[in-house]
Amino acid sequence: MQRPNDLNESQWQAVCHQGSHLLISAGPGTGKTHALTRRIAQVIPFLKSGEKILAVTFTNKAACQMQDRLTALGVRQSQVFIGTFHGFCLKLLRDYFEHTALPKDFKVATPEDITGFGKETLERISHMKSSQLAIDPDEEYKSYQRYLRQNLWIDFDDILREALLLLEDENIAGLLRRQYRYVFVDEYQDINIVQNVLLKILAREGVLLTAIGDANQSIYGFRGSRVELFHRFKEDFPPSEVLTLRENYRSASSLLAASGQVMGGVELTAKLNTEGKLVMHAAVSDRAEADYVAQQIEKLIGGLDMTTSRRARHSLGDIVVLYRLNAQRHVLGKALEYLGIPYQIAQKPKRADVYSDEDVLGHNEEQVDYNVEKVSLMTLHAAKGLEFPVVFIVGCEDNLFPLDLIGMKSDSPEERRLFYVGMTRAKEHLYLTYARRRQLFGQTLMQNPSPYLSDIAEELKAYEAEKRRATKKDPDAAQMKLF
Repeated sequence: MQRPNDLNESQWQAVCHQGSHLLISAGPGTGKTHALTRRIAQVIPFLKSGEKILAVTFTNKAACQMQDRLTALGVRQSQVFIGTFHGFCLKLLRDYFEHTALPKDFKVATPEDITGFGKETLERISHMKSSQLAIDPDEEYKSYQRYLRQNLWIDFDDILREALLLLEDENIAGLLRRQYRYVFVDEYQDINIVQNVLLKILAREGVLLTAIGDANQSIYGFRGSRVELFHRFKEDFPPSEVLTLRENYRSASSLLAASGQVMGGVELTAKLNTEGKLVMHAAVSDRAEADYVAQQIEKLIGGLDMTTSRRARHSLGDIVVLYRLNAQRHVLGKALEYLGIPYQIAQKPKRADVYSDEDVLGHNEEQVDYNVEKVSLMTLHAAKGLEFPVVFIVGCEDNLFPLDLIGMKSDSPEERRLFYVGMTRAKEHLYLTYARRRQLFGQTLMQNPSPYLSDIAEELKAYEAEKRRATKKDPDAAQMKLF
């Protein structure tokens, strides 16, 4: 069979692979979803009567994108189940509730439903459920589970654990294996131990598993994901083959080089002839940093009047501002409002009084409206899977990247991967900014640049000095001559 023009040689090799489980290691911008959906379409003719494909990912948005692409390829919805891990497992619990210890009319509790338990307690129990198979419950855990069941609830983590208990029934597991002869998993680097065991149960008796992802984009360890499971794929699912996609169709070569240096030598090949620019900027304070970001956005869009904006290369919707903590957002919003720049904040959808399983499953996903012309503000975690022509990463400081601040400390390798994810969202322009002084949680912090910035070769950086509007109430402006 001849390779189609819309697939490169590595993608085509992955699409046509047969005879074993397959892990596709796909760097950012390498056409991951394109290759995965083309592979799904490729195996459709091998389905027998009554069989279908199971395709799971981690967000409803990604599942919808996959569905749209498969529809465009002529794949019928009846031939494939596409959804999140939680969506698939919740369907199993609904379909086979009589084989569980759950009542028929159980509901999935959202965080707003649950009262009487502190945030730290809920986070500890959630991490326990997602990162351990065997749990030695303490009194707090037991009390929490009693509270859920008394209200006929399960929580988000229980969806997976209850499904795993259900699949201990070999009759049900065998039925699913005969129904889903091909299993596809997107974003495999985000998998946790419970999801890994679920896949081990499903991928037996001739069922073939295809997983795709990028270990360098594993950023959900705090939710229980285990990047080592990505590296252990061949041991978990023998026989297996691992193929790699390295041709990037998103970012300028200079931006790819810089992000690769931050990750310690990751090399991707830029396939687009796009001019890139990496701008570094130091500000005296977080207020000055926010003003700089707002001013640069105003320049990028050519001002806010119709005459100049028609000549501008970028629109408001092309631009995203990323930050490590939501606490950084307020000062950014104020600066954008001062210049009259419309913006939107990525946030979880509000829950209606009457809600379905679909509403609950989408509750944990931060979203923005891509149909409006506004600058997007979001955390780096929320930006995963997205891309923008212009990306600002603010707060590139030592105690924010990596995070080590006022009782918050994250895994250092994961923090580096998070920064890499942010950098690789950018197509053409990437701004990395930091402040010498920052107000956070009621404290004034004196800051140093993030060590990640020094990993980037100097020849890739363009330094930009700050020019701010001076006002009588602005003590920072008078200090700018020092920088």
